[in-house]
Amino acid sequence: MARFNVGDEVIVVAGSGQMASWLYEDKRGVVQAVHEGQPYPNDVQLRNGGALCFTDDELIPAAESNPGRRLLDETKGLALGIDTYKAQEVVKAALTTSSTNPTHRPAVEHPAHYTNHPSGIECIEITKHMNFPLGNAIKYIWRAGLKGDPVEDLRKAIRYVEIEIERTEDGSK
Repeated sequence: MARFNVGDEVIVVAGSGQMASWLYEDKRGVVQAVHEGQPYPNDVQLRNGGALCFTDDELIPAAESNPGRRLLDETKGLALGIDTYKAQEVVKAALTTSSTNPTHRPAVEHPAHYTNHPSGIECIEITKHMNFPLGNAIKYIWRAGLKGDPVEDLRKAIRYVEIEIERTEDGSK
């Protein structure tokens, strides 16, 4: 019997030895089809584009996305030889919600409009290697259509490219 049904909202979790699940870990999607008897029976349309098939072990229902529950599910409990004090600290940290943990700020640290690229790369990973005008131009192109007016974002990108052109021309004189 299938664990998931068409229409179920799911989250990808890293399956043991499965490269696709590592690449798409924590991505959300909706089950589009279930192919019983197949090695990867769950056909999932990912929220930010793309579709892949996953095993039952590579998915959890979105309703079960509690980090503490997920940690226990993924580790199948505590393995022998593990430092129980450290394990307790990990579980406590996982169960601490963002409202009680002021250092956990996903809207600031990993906003959706900068983390939606199908490659899984976050915009900051590219732009941190650039100067300010070029980094901002890339940032505005990256998020165009994902936050606010896309035309405004593209105009801002153009303006930052113009600033870099002016800066470069001034430096070459």
